[in-house]
Order: sequence, then C-alpha cells, then structure tokens
Amino acid sequence: MKRFAAFFAAVIIIFSLSSCSSQKKTALVIAGTEINSEIFTYYLDKVYQAPQDYGLAENPPDKELKQAVINECKKYLAANTSFRDKGLTLTASEKVEISQAVNNYWIRFENHCKKIGVSKQTLTKILTSQAYGDALFAAEYDKGTGDAESEKVLQDYFYENYISFRTVCAYYTAADGSPMTQLEKTQLLSSIDTLAEGAGTDVDEFAQAAQSAGFSLSGSVLLKKGADTYPHGFYEKVSEQEDNTVQVITYDECVFIVWKENLRDKGDSVYVNYRSACISDLYYEDYQTKLNEYLDTLSVEEKSIVDSIINKIA
Repeated sequence: MKRFAAFFAAVIIIFSLSSCSSQKKTALVIAGTEINSEIFTYYLDKVYQAPQDYGLAENPPDKELKQAVINECKKYLAANTSFRDKGLTLTASEKVEISQAVNNYWIRFENHCKKIGVSKQTLTKILTSQAYGDALFAAEYDKGTGDAESEKVLQDYFYENYISFRTVCAYYTAADGSPMTQLEKTQLLSSIDTLAEGAGTDVDEFAQAAQSAGFSLSGSVLLKKGADTYPHGFYEKVSEQEDNTVQVITYDECVFIVWKENLRDKGDSVYVNYRSACISDLYYEDYQTKLNEYLDTLSVEEKSIVDSIINKIA
C-alpha cells in the first residue's frame, strides 16, 4: 500500500511538472535567449486585437501577424537586456506604479488572460519590461534640467507647439435639441459678436459678462499643434491671435469666442507637466530608428509551438 502511495505521489509530481512546463514552453529563441509561450501569447493577443497599432492592415495574414509579434518579443528582450547592461534601476515609486498597473489590468482582464493562458506573473514581467524601455529612453534623451542647452530646446518646442486659451462655445441647436432656424442662428451670432466686442482686458470680468449673457467661459485649455480635439484650423487661428485678446471663430455647427492666454505667464509648472511629452515628441522617432536597427541584428529561432499558438488565438 505504501509503495502504491509513493508511486501515485510520484506520478502526481511528474504530471504537475509536465503541466507547468507545457504552459510555458519555449516559443522563440532570440539571440540565444528563450522567450516562453506566455510572453509570445500576450503580444500575439495585443497585435491581433489592434493590428493597426503595429503598422498592419485589418485582418493581416498569419505571416505578418507572426513577424509583428516576434518584433515585440525582440523589444521585450532588448529592454530587459539593455536595462541590466546599463546598470539602471527603477525607483520605489516606479515599482509601485507597475504593481498598481498590473492589478488594475488583472481586475479588468483576468478572465481573458486566463482564457488565452497568460498569468499575472507574466503580465508583471511585461509591464516591468515596458518600464525598462521608458527608463532607457529617458536615460538616452533626458539630459536633466541642469543642461541649459537641451532644456532650452525643450522649452522652445513647448512654447512653439502649445497654446493656452479659454472659450465660449455655442452650438446651433435650439433648447429642444433641434437645429436652430436661420433667425435663431442670426440672433445667436449677434449676441456672440456683442459679447466679444465688449470683452475688455480682464478675463474675470469677461467671464462674468458671458454668464450674464447666458453663456459660460471655459477653464484654461492647453492645446497641442496637430491635435484633433477642435475643428480644423482652430489651432492655427488661435496661435496667430495676440495674447489676452478675443476673436470669434465660426464653424458650420458652432461658434467660439476664444480668449487667448499668455502661456509663459502661467509659469514653469505647466511646462514641467509636459516636459516628458516634449522629449518624446522630439526624440522618440530617433530612438525608434536606433532600436529597430538593433532589433534587426537579433537572430530568431522559432519553435513548433508558435504556429499552434497563432491557430489558437488568431
């Protein structure tokens, strides 16, 4: 009986080990380093769900899908390797952010992750690798505020590509949601013109005047050149406007009174909040070019499990 129990226990152990190993079989060997099936599956799922984010057409052929996933796995490996080789470390707050991001993701997508065979441990590894990539980019291009020359480049970019303003916006719709008649639209535009003409030079007084006229002045809005959150040509018209003045901008569906603010008068705090975004705008393309050149040098060996994973997910 004891011999049978020992044999049965051994069988269970062997089965458990083989089961675990089957879940994380090697999918790729990149530059001599193994990438397990869970890592490959995670990136496959991402590319499959949104191929356009990876430069692919909708419903791409398996060959293109596979290549995009391999490229993401290369990035994963490159980030881990380079981060270690450069002797970089994550701060305590960055580690906390990763943990929170993993937990939030897991709350939303636990069932999906389990369905495709991606564990929370693997998710942690992937988000940590992404943090490594961000840190590598910052180490390469963020010279710190003490570097006067590079800081001037960033500040010049910020003030040349962002505008700050407040608006009164009115749509050509009646109270019941129906389109305004031509008479109602004419009356609205007349009220807007009158309000704009009496704007004065004090924004608080203008806000009160707008409220008295039945309109509302928005809070400060920061808009980046090229953003599509406002109608076509809006940024260009406002960027040419003098600071602390108003102009009326009309469109087919609505009309704006725009109070242009002086962005520099707001102090450095606004710039500081967008400093990282400016670094990304200025240098990310160069970073990607260098990264892709490096990725092209990495050898890749596919394992037979790759096609079965693709057949399961795609």
